Amino acid sequence: MLDMKGRRCVVIGGGSVALRRARSLLEAGGEVVVIAPDIEPQLSVLSFETHRRAYQPGDLKGAWLVVVATSDTAANEAVAQEARSAGILINRADAPEAGDFTVPAVAHHGPITLAVDTGGASASAAATIRDELSRALDPDWPRLIELAGPWRAILQSRFPDPSQRLPRLKLLCGPRARSILKQQGESSLQAYYQALTDDGDVE
Repeated sequence: MLDMKGRRCVVIGGGSVALRRARSLLEAGGEVVVIAPDIEPQLSVLSFETHRRAYQPGDLKGAWLVVVATSDTAANEAVAQEARSAGILINRADAPEAGDFTVPAVAHHGPITLAVDTGGASASAAATIRDELSRALDPDWPRLIELAGPWRAILQSRFPDPSQRLPRLKLLCGPRARSILKQQGESSLQAYYQALTDDGDVE
C-alpha cells in the first residue's frame, strides 16, 4: 500500500519473479528500471527501462525502492548493502526476512484491494487464500464503496464536529446502506446518503 506514482523503482533480475514484481510496480505508477543479463521476453515488451547486464555498484542511484530477484546470492547481498547504505527500501525474493517489505498476493475489485501474506512461508498458499477471499466477496461491495466515496467528502465538509460527522461516516457503508443497494437500487441509496447530510441525529 505504497504510493509509487513517479518514484524510481529498480528491479535487479530478469526472470519470472522479477516480471511479477516489475509489473506490479508499473501498475502502481512506478518508474521501473530492470537490470539483468537475461530478461524475460514479456519484460522486454512492457514499458520498462531495461539494461541487459549484471548489477553494478551505483545502479541504485536515485531509486526509492529496489527489488532483488536473482539466483546469485552474492549479487543479491551486494545490492542489499547498497540499498541499506542509501536508505532505499528493499525487497529480497531470496530472503524476504532480510528486506524491508514483502509483496502479498493481491486481488483488485474496483476500489477494494485484497492482500494476503503468509510471512514468506508459501506464495502458493497466499495466492490460494486470495482467490478464496475474492470468490467470497459480496459483489455489491465495490459498487457500494464507489458510491459512498463522494459522500464521505461531503460529510467531512458539512459536519466539522466529530460527534456529528463520525456517526454519519459509519453509516455510509453500513448494513442499512448495503441493504438499500441490494433491495432498492442506487437511486434509493443516493437518497439515503442525501438524508445523512441533514442536521439532527442519525440512526
